[in-house]
Amino acid sequence: MVIDGDGHCNEPRDLFDRYLEKEFRDRGPKVVDAGGLRWMIEGKFLPRPVGTWGHGSSSGFFGTSMAAKGMAATSQSLDDIQGRLKDLDKEGIDIQVVYPNIMAMASHLDDGDLAAAMSRAYNNYCAEKCQAFDGRVKAIAAVPLQKPDEAAKELRRAIKDLGLVGTVVTGTVGQRNLDDPYFELFFREANELGATVGVHWITGCFDSPGQERFKDPYFYIHMVGMPFNLMIGIMTLIGGGIMEKYPRIKFVFLEIGAAW
Repeated sequence: MVIDGDGHCNEPRDLFDRYLEKEFRDRGPKVVDAGGLRWMIEGKFLPRPVGTWGHGSSSGFFGTSMAAKGMAATSQSLDDIQGRLKDLDKEGIDIQVVYPNIMAMASHLDDGDLAAAMSRAYNNYCAEKCQAFDGRVKAIAAVPLQKPDEAAKELRRAIKDLGLVGTVVTGTVGQRNLDDPYFELFFREANELGATVGVHWITGCFDSPGQERFKDPYFYIHMVGMPFNLMIGIMTLIGGGIMEKYPRIKFVFLEIGAAW
C-alpha cells in the first residue's frame, strides 16, 4: 500500500462561483491577472506577486502546464477524475490525501464569516469530487481558526458528514501562536473527534516569520518561511502543552524536512 500523504488540490478558478453561499459571493475571491492569474480577496493578491515583501509566486496558481510535466490530468484541481487516477496509477500510488492550496490561508482573512463560508464551499467541493474516486483520493478540510467556534463546527461537519479525513492549520495564525487559549474550543473538538490536524504553510499567502525580510529571490522566501512557520507550530504545540492536553489529536507536520 503506497499512500501519498501530502498531495494537493489546486482550487479551480470557478470553485467559489459554484459553491460559495450566495450572500458571500460579492466579497468572495475573484480571479485576476496580475503577472499570472491570482486570487484577489480583501484587496490583496494571493499569492503575492514578485517584488513585494514575502511574495509567493512569479506566475500565480493557475499557470502550471500539466502536459509539460507529463501528467494525464488536465488541471491540479479534483475536476479531472480520470486524469488524476491515471497519474496515481502511473506513480504507483494507491491512496492520495489531498490538502488545499490557498485555502490553507482561510484562517488569515480579516473577515471570519467569509473565511467560514469559503471553508464550507471548499469542503463541499472536495466531498462531492472525492466520491467519484472510489476511496483513492481523500480530502483534508479547511477551517476558519480566527473563529474557533466555527472552526470546531466545520471540523465536525467535514469529518462526520462529508467524510473528509482531517484538517489543515498553519504554524502561526496572525499574531497568535497555536497554544493560545483562544483556540481551545477548536482543539477540544479535534480531540473529541480523534482528528488528524496537518500543520502546513503556503508561500506568500499570509505573513509568516522570516519571509518579511525578503522581496526576492523566491528561494530565500521559501527556505526561511516554510521551516520557521512550522518550527513555531511544533514548538508551541509541544511547549504549550497542547499535545499533552489533547492526546487523541494526530498532528502531522508537512513539507518541513524529510518530505522533500
